[in-house]
Amino acid sequence: MSGCDWTRQGREPVRGQLTGVVAALLGVSLLVILVPVLILARLDGQHRALLAAVERAQALLPEAATLSAGALPTVPMEGGLAVSIYRPDGEVLGVPTALAPDVLDAAQHGRPTVGLDDQVDVVLPAPRPVAGVPSVVRVVMHDAGWERGALRVWLLVIALALALLLAGVLVAELLARRQVGWLRSLGSGAERMAAGDLSARIPPGGPPEIHRVGAALNRLAVRVEHLMDAQRVRSADLTHRLRTPLTALRLGVDGLNDRSAAARLNADLIALSQAVDEVIRSVRWSRDSDGPAESDLVAVAGERVRFWSTLAEDTHRVISLGVPDEPVWVRVPRADLRAVLDALLGNVFAHTPNGVPVWLLVRAGPDGYGVLVVDDAGPGFPHAELQRRGRSGVGSTGLGLDITRRIAEESGGGMRLGASPSGGARVELSFGGVLGNPSAPPTVPEEPDVPEE
Repeated sequence: MSGCDWTRQGREPVRGQLTGVVAALLGVSLLVILVPVLILARLDGQHRALLAAVERAQALLPEAATLSAGALPTVPMEGGLAVSIYRPDGEVLGVPTALAPDVLDAAQHGRPTVGLDDQVDVVLPAPRPVAGVPSVVRVVMHDAGWERGALRVWLLVIALALALLLAGVLVAELLARRQVGWLRSLGSGAERMAAGDLSARIPPGGPPEIHRVGAALNRLAVRVEHLMDAQRVRSADLTHRLRTPLTALRLGVDGLNDRSAAARLNADLIALSQAVDEVIRSVRWSRDSDGPAESDLVAVAGERVRFWSTLAEDTHRVISLGVPDEPVWVRVPRADLRAVLDALLGNVFAHTPNGVPVWLLVRAGPDGYGVLVVDDAGPGFPHAELQRRGRSGVGSTGLGLDITRRIAEESGGGMRLGASPSGGARVELSFGGVLGNPSAPPTVPEEPDVPEE
């Protein structure tokens, strides 16, 4: 049977939407947090570089006036620090970088300078001697030196954010899959009930809302089962009650003196008795249909043709059967399918002269439907009578066709009556396929109910 279509698309739209919403919310939340964190990480790296420069400059201040010319490296040290000492006599120790005269003058008068524009630049005055101008210590760190450390922090923070996003999406996917799993179970059970399998039950569980819906559907299926059983019992009881007055009528007809009138009434009684028998068989078929609601149309057609072949030989008929090589599975219990074929073949044998051939054709129709066509070379259906009697079938004893139509329509198909290529009657039935779409329109359009031949 077909399940819910939205569960057959590989990834359900509901599950994808839930996961997408959670991913979007997590992404926006992490972005709101991530941007300030990255800015703070950059500022922290800059402040760390500034502290390192100040500490380095303060460590050199006591020795600034006594260091020899080769005591400091003339190139930036590891970490990007460039140290320079400016002596009062104009000598520069360490990295020979130019210092603005106003900055140098301010430092010599005891005013330190800190710059953070393009680089970390710390200028500190050494302790003032008893007489004269103090030396000036300058420590410089270019942005590239401290930005490498900030970049490592950035990468770590971004990796952590992506890991949190991935973990959140995985958790959302698991939760969504669990919720959708309950919905899938609910939809599958509802589909089975809609297809006529009233023994199907939805397993309890899931969120309270889904659990309540599943419990309500289970109660509905039980209620429908009880109602159908009661209807079947009432129908069977009614049809059996009809046998008593029929028997009394037959006895009364047999006692008539007018034999011609008795013969006509007896024929009507026989037709009425056959109609009652059809109703009883219909009720029994409905009771027997609680088994598997699937059967192979090819296998059942072959079985019933073999069953009727003995009678066909006795009446000098030829039954031709055309079937495909592969099975044609339909959504009809085997007992109902056998009843359909028996009713159609029985009509041909009962309402056509001996020697009239019969053709049966089984094929797979579109959308997985199974199609059965029964043709004969008899007189065919009386079209004027079809139009007069219409759908209600008033005055018709053709309950065989009514039952046949009902079984086809309950499977999701339909019945069409017409003329065969040889000029006789044609009955064309479509049955819902096991892999078909039960919501698709029947392959065979509906026609008015008609009497049997």
